[in-house]
Amino acid sequence: MQTPTKFRALGTAVCVGVLLAAAAARGPRPGEARDPDEKPAPAAAPAAEFVVGPYLQYATKTTITVMAETATPLRCTVRYGLASSLKESATSPAGTMHELRLDNLQPGAKYFYQVSARPDGADGGATVASKLLTFTTACDAAQPFSFTVIGDTQKNPAVTGKIAKLMWERRPNFVLHMGDVVDNGPDKREWTDELFKPCAELFSRVPLYPCLGNHEKNHANYYRYFSLPAPENYYQFSYGNADFFSMDSNLPIFPGTKQYEWLDKALSASTAKWKFCYHHHPCYTSDADDYGDTFKGSSALGEVKVKALIPLYEKHKVDVAMNGHVHLYERTHPIKAGKVDRGGVVYLTSGGGGGKLEIFGPTPTFFKNQNRVDYHYCYFSILDNVLEGKVFDHEDRLFDSFEIKK
Repeated sequence: MQTPTKFRALGTAVCVGVLLAAAAARGPRPGEARDPDEKPAPAAAPAAEFVVGPYLQYATKTTITVMAETATPLRCTVRYGLASSLKESATSPAGTMHELRLDNLQPGAKYFYQVSARPDGADGGATVASKLLTFTTACDAAQPFSFTVIGDTQKNPAVTGKIAKLMWERRPNFVLHMGDVVDNGPDKREWTDELFKPCAELFSRVPLYPCLGNHEKNHANYYRYFSLPAPENYYQFSYGNADFFSMDSNLPIFPGTKQYEWLDKALSASTAKWKFCYHHHPCYTSDADDYGDTFKGSSALGEVKVKALIPLYEKHKVDVAMNGHVHLYERTHPIKAGKVDRGGVVYLTSGGGGGKLEIFGPTPTFFKNQNRVDYHYCYFSILDNVLEGKVFDHEDRLFDSFEIKK
């Protein structure tokens, strides 16, 4: 059947129109002149996306630090307050790493907060925002508090995420990490995807206080993602009626070194009822082969370069010294002058956050009280002169508990 002339003409016009529209959309080809009256297409707004969602650092009685990372340079705002109306706010300059310290807070108080980010200078356009979150400032010495302990999360986000969920269900005031937070410090993806992503709910609600392990390799990522008191690789903080001292056991720590002298002075000045020291490598361990092959010979039973701290801990009556590095759980009897003594220091290894598990030597050591090879976390609660410690495996089954009274 022959197509009427008017329909053929219309079809031709439509085709020409489509071709012209396509040409306009693609713009001029190389060498072609652009229409001087044509306005350039507006530039696309930068993507608004969190690489690492909001998380908390370094809580005092009147301050806390909120951090986040965005995919592109954005301006980040934290809105916060004692009620969900969020009447206070703080804003960071445009960038990808955001660190905002909130000041003039009330001690031991619950706050609500929300973090949002948008392109610098934009009142509209692409925006990303977290859900409504909460945090608590540090309490006074008379108030009870609790904290959890984990170590050696390394490269096992499934286990790390499971344990983080269990810790969050117990609602601690903060978390201590015994180091080796990742397996390879220079690998950014391990930080974003294997540490912060599985721990997002926990870290957005309670502050994290780490110590530096050997797997971080003292890389800039450690100092990029954590905001800690100077000099950051070792530091002190207070919470309730306790003082906490985080050490860098990758460095020599013996009399005359800067870190040793700092710790001696800081412990001497502490008037807290409870004193905790923590670092990555163990002063005492019953493991099979980190410090000698116990199935074929002897062992140093701990890291030689941190054993110099033992007399310092005893001198200043440190209550518990904690570490990771060995991928298992162990709690010693209190030790003083190389012997079990009720007036001594308890040493606790918590290295079951995700790294490949290790084993114990074939014979018991003189200091071993409780031990277990399993993924786990520790939970401590303190009320005045009583410390309760409980340890749970990755299925949340209790396998150790103890109490210290002062």
